[in-house]
Amino acid sequence: MRVRDVMTTDLVIVEPDMPIFQAQKLMREKKVRKLLVVNKGRLVGMVTHDLFMEVSPSKATGFSVQEMHYLLTAVKVKEVMDKNPVTVSPDMPFEDALNLGQQRGNAGFPVLENGELVGIITNGDIIRLLSTFLGLGETGVRITIEGLGARLGELNMIISICDRHKASILSLMTRLRRETQDLIAVMRLKVKDATALVKDLSSSGFNLTYVSEPLPSEAA
Repeated sequence: MRVRDVMTTDLVIVEPDMPIFQAQKLMREKKVRKLLVVNKGRLVGMVTHDLFMEVSPSKATGFSVQEMHYLLTAVKVKEVMDKNPVTVSPDMPFEDALNLGQQRGNAGFPVLENGELVGIITNGDIIRLLSTFLGLGETGVRITIEGLGARLGELNMIISICDRHKASILSLMTRLRRETQDLIAVMRLKVKDATALVKDLSSSGFNLTYVSEPLPSEAA
């Protein structure tokens, strides 16, 4: 999955000379927290809700209404925007974009293709995609298995057992535990009753440390 599969292409764009009060109003109307700043068709910056909050006068400053209105009118987007936002390519794997965001402390990146602005990707876009991959919109049973890695073909065995019990795998994730040098697996299954499946996994030597059953009304 690439950035182009996740990014938002319905862009909210402002010009550098727009007063920040107008940009803030646009941000509220469009229900976004980031605005892309474009001049003559070229990306020149990005402004965020947090940047606006840093420069917007508060009631605690002691400014009069007229002074506050003047400041909000006089200050332009170009004076508060990030003039060198980190950009990404639409062909970047989405997990790399997520990792880049964590490293940089950024919650979103403009997407450029051959120098042209084609989209924006935010943590919200990535989280929505991850939620889909994890099957969070589906009712299911969550099972945690610890201590994997000692035997070859363990994942194949787990999948085979799920197949035998007609339990569709909504998601399956593994993580290496460095302290014990083994794997922990977390999977979500679409199954009405996991009792027999859990017993089969346990009798096959798997260490199940957590099983979350769906409620009867959900499993029906």
